[in-house]
Amino acid sequence: MSDIMALDIETGNYSWEIGGWDKTASFEPTVVATWNGNDGTVYCNKSLDIDATVKELHPRTLGEDLAKHVAGGGVVIGHNIKGFDLPVLRDALDCWTAGDILGKADAVIDTKHLVQKAATAVGKVSTTLGMLTKTTLEDNKLMNSEDAPLAWRAGKFDEVAKYCLSDAQLTFDLYQFGKSEGYIKSRHLETGEVVEIEVEW
Repeated sequence: MSDIMALDIETGNYSWEIGGWDKTASFEPTVVATWNGNDGTVYCNKSLDIDATVKELHPRTLGEDLAKHVAGGGVVIGHNIKGFDLPVLRDALDCWTAGDILGKADAVIDTKHLVQKAATAVGKVSTTLGMLTKTTLEDNKLMNSEDAPLAWRAGKFDEVAKYCLSDAQLTFDLYQFGKSEGYIKSRHLETGEVVEIEVEW
């Protein structure tokens, strides 16, 4: 088992429907996915046909798995995990473990935060997961983030679950690339050029 586990979540509603991104308790988590480099787990309360272990999306089930990972010396990574994923799981799903992990600096790695910090040396760059993985890994997201709630409402549960798991995998791969190579890539917002960003992960 890897000591690094990537996590991603999807919600069934939008920030503008609930009054803003800071209204974390009003989001509706629909899917949570984790990936440790070998195995994927998807937490969802719908019947899914997906190549991963599927568990119920319940605060106790998810919380126990996260707590076990961290207690064993593991780290949870995510793209904007400190700003969105963990706060939503804490406040909307009532998953106390998510809040507990947020309070442990050595238990969480936020790739978006790290890229924003490192990118100051090269200027304004895109820090979206889609752009970083496209330019660094030459790999594309399965769908746009803003399309996931609509797909969920349309009953495309498998599609959303696969997308969520894929984003966790992309985050994991991006982190491993940066750790191995000492840089990642993105596109400069003013010049449009693809630039290298030195990272110390």
